[in-house]
Amino acid sequence: MTTFFCVPALDFTGVTSEFTIATGPVIVNGTHDKVLLHKWESTLKWQFIGGRYDDTLTFRENALAKAREVLWDNTVALHDTEHPIVILDTIDLRGYEEKTLIVHYQATIQDEENIGDCQWFSLDEIRMLDAKNETSSENVKMVSEQILK
Repeated sequence: MTTFFCVPALDFTGVTSEFTIATGPVIVNGTHDKVLLHKWESTLKWQFIGGRYDDTLTFRENALAKAREVLWDNTVALHDTEHPIVILDTIDLRGYEEKTLIVHYQATIQDEENIGDCQWFSLDEIRMLDAKNETSSENVKMVSEQILK
């Protein structure tokens, strides 16, 4: 098994860089005006549920597995699995550049009250978190703006 977190990767010119793949659900509430975020323990910043890709699973299975780690027995349903929101960029979260591929699947949960340590945020609240540098990366605001139009 390979967990794709800072794996050395070559580009077509032979230059090596760090490469990460992450997948996860972007869970939207029933009124479609909020998304579910949780605070990652290592950064103490808000982010979508999800995480590093384990290559023994499909991207969809990985997204659901990461949701189960955070939401336990709450049923998560992925929607429009044929059209995930995919982000590919170079980011610097740890003091070095890292090429990152993030695959987001829009999702819902069965019990919107049973969310553990997670919290629901509106688009305006996410924009405020982002402005205060309280989100893990730009993808939180970017994807929320696409989903919560």
